[in-house]
This record gives sequence, structure tokens and C-alpha cells, in this order.
Amino acid sequence: MNWTKFIYVLIIVLIYIPMIFLGANVFFPKYTGSDRYYDFEDCYRKYPVDRVGEALPERDAEFEQCQLESKDARDQYDKEKKACEGNKYFFMSLFTLLVLLIAVFLPKLQDTVSMGLFLGAISTTFFSTWIYFESGSKLGFATLVVIFFVTLFFINRKKDSFLPKN
Repeated sequence: MNWTKFIYVLIIVLIYIPMIFLGANVFFPKYTGSDRYYDFEDCYRKYPVDRVGEALPERDAEFEQCQLESKDARDQYDKEKKACEGNKYFFMSLFTLLVLLIAVFLPKLQDTVSMGLFLGAISTTFFSTWIYFESGSKLGFATLVVIFFVTLFFINRKKDSFLPKN
């Protein structure tokens, strides 16, 4: 592969990866930006504590109730965020699978475009799996397995067009 083809492949990869991640945040805006972290209620500021760090006796029950409510709200936030990230990962991997299938089966694509889409899809799959690993998305995992086998098929089918000829 000469340098011009390599540059074309690199351009496609460098545009494809942020396109997918930005698209995921555009279509799944919840839990992104300033909403990424839970804004907890600070019970220590709301209810005074003595110098040792324990709640004053008259506020002990209120302080404990505040802590329990804060923990319950944070747990609910984490549960909803995990579900949203699982959906985001599934749709990212599903779109990547679609692009990978186009790279494999569309015969009119030039080899550089095909390789750029392939490398972009594989890179995006790797990084999105890394980022959303904790989501535990079963549909995302199933899509990842299909991506793996399509990748094997792509490599087997297109290997001759990218290996240097001796």
C-alpha cells in the first residue's frame, strides 16, 4: 500500500471514530456533559456535625435519613445511567456492524475506502467496548460477537488486496 492510500485510510478512520461517538451523544444525550455525574445532596453541609465528624444528637436521625435518601437516589441514578449506556453501546455497535457489512459486501468500494471503514469500525468497536464495558449490555455483546465473525470474514476475503505482492 503506498503512502497516498495510507493517508486516505487514515483520514477515513480519523473521521469515522469521532462521528460515531458524537452521534451516540447526540442521539443519547442523557448522562452526558454536566449530567454525567450524580449531583448528590451533601448531608454534612445540610446538617451540622461536631468536630469529631459525628452528627449532633438533635440532628442524628435527620442526618441518617438524609444519607439514606441520598444513597437511594444515587443508586437509582447509577441504575438508569447503566441502562442508558447499555443502549448507547448497543446502537453504536449495531451501526458499526452495519458499516462493517457495507465494507465487506459492497463491491464498488475502492480498497482504500473499504480498509478505512474496516479499521474505523474495528477501532470504534474496541474503544466503545472499553468505555461501556460496565454497562453489561447483552444485546451489545451479541452484536460484538457478530462483529468478530464479520471481521474474520473481512480479513479472509480482503487479505490479498492489502498484502504486498512479492
